[in-house]
Amino acid sequence: MAYFVVERNLPGITPDALKGAGLRAKTCVDEMKQQGHPVRWMRSYFLPEREQTFCFFEAPSLDLIRELNERAQIPFTSITEVKELTPESL
Repeated sequence: MAYFVVERNLPGITPDALKGAGLRAKTCVDEMKQQGHPVRWMRSYFLPEREQTFCFFEAPSLDLIRELNERAQIPFTSITEVKELTPESL
């Protein structure tokens, strides 16, 4: 499995719209799992001052993460594979 970060610029997003996007992502993850696609939404960070989010996912391919975000109808600027680095892994 690989890790991916989805970067989003969301100018003017409201707290309700942000919550709605998260619920759509959660629903799409569940649907894709039921269809045999092992995707996992790990966490997201919202930067209010920049109106950006960084959402972290785990999946076998970037294409599955793109599909998930398109299904959820959440705009994104980029999807990039990342390597996890934690204090415990050093």
